[in-house]
Amino acid sequence: MVQVFVYCGDDFVNSRKAFLNHLALLENQKAEIVRIVGKELTEEVLEMLSTPVSLFGEKKVAAVEELLSGPKSKEKEKIIDRLSRWLGGEVILWESKDIPKNEQLKYPKNFVFKNFKLPPILFNFLDSLSPNKTDLNLKALHEVLKEVDPNYLFLMLARQVRLLLMAKDEKNMPIIPPWQKSKLIQQAKAFDIEKLVGFYRKLLEVDWEQKTSSLPFPLAKMLELLIIDL
Repeated sequence: MVQVFVYCGDDFVNSRKAFLNHLALLENQKAEIVRIVGKELTEEVLEMLSTPVSLFGEKKVAAVEELLSGPKSKEKEKIIDRLSRWLGGEVILWESKDIPKNEQLKYPKNFVFKNFKLPPILFNFLDSLSPNKTDLNLKALHEVLKEVDPNYLFLMLARQVRLLLMAKDEKNMPIIPPWQKSKLIQQAKAFDIEKLVGFYRKLLEVDWEQKTSSLPFPLAKMLELLIIDL
């Protein structure tokens, strides 16, 4: 029975890297990689891919993205069952979210989950951010950058600032666990609303510069400058 490897986790940057590295290794072994978006995978497509080798004798690999994350359906259940019993080549899945252990147990036993968790130090950094504490904020930032990709850290920082802005007016807060809501409201009290709005605008500027390839410094350095200005 073929093993179905599933790369997932809330650290989607590193899970994605591991997924692509796995595919690159197989390509070096002359395998044919068939890339499929999960929502486009049907039983008919699986049938077409069911031969274990390509016309040129290469091992065939099905690389499916976001199959498990989408809406559940009877057809998807059949596809997952077919994949677990597939007589084609290898099967490798990538999901951009975490799949909890209790959810993993619902899948066939030959589904091998490679879960990538974000380090607690990231959330400690975000929760401890406070104005006028430059040295402490910078020290925490440097520690996080040792373990977290700068691009992902930037996204999480922008998310945290958005939540803090919402916490300034509790009516606008999204539905989140009470303990998280309480922490955000308490953290937001340390910030002036004008300061938060100005900081968020700077984050948007950096985001635009990234997308237009006009960042004056590497992103890690830009994060330092942003934190200094907090």
